[in-house]
Amino acid sequence: MGIEVEDIKTPQPPFDDCILEYHFHVYFRQNNRVNTEQAIALREKILRLSATSSPKVYAIPYHVNYKPIGPHLVGSYEVWVPYESFADFYQWIILNRGNLSILIHPLTRLEVKDHTERATWLGEEFPLDVSVLSELLPQVPAQYPELKLGYSKYMHTDQQNKILLKLLERE
Repeated sequence: MGIEVEDIKTPQPPFDDCILEYHFHVYFRQNNRVNTEQAIALREKILRLSATSSPKVYAIPYHVNYKPIGPHLVGSYEVWVPYESFADFYQWIILNRGNLSILIHPLTRLEVKDHTERATWLGEEFPLDVSVLSELLPQVPAQYPELKLGYSKYMHTDQQNKILLKLLERE
């Protein structure tokens, strides 16, 4: 009788001590054509950076929300960034964001705290509706399983680059 491989569980990182992933939410006023165009142009630059940078910077902008969604009360999109790319992407976004506002927050089990006390802003702060967020999640949220990203999934860089390039072509 011993411990079987199936009995060994991958430990969950301690949610107060270990931040592995971040979101950078790019905000824009969806009824302002110029501001929306600036946000979409920045997204295209982020897609190119993610697909072509060397060394690899993982910064994945996903869906563009042209209306409020979740706690975000204006147009926005989120950019997923693992801690390994945080410093490089933070530096890049400071230099490339123009006048767009960006909410930066960690991804832990504490959604409300992540979007408020643990968050920081580049540019003008926007109000959030944190009533739609959880105080405590059972686990850190998985990030884009269809892209095989995040610490909940193994990263397939070649497959990820192909998806990023397809996203860029559709814009």
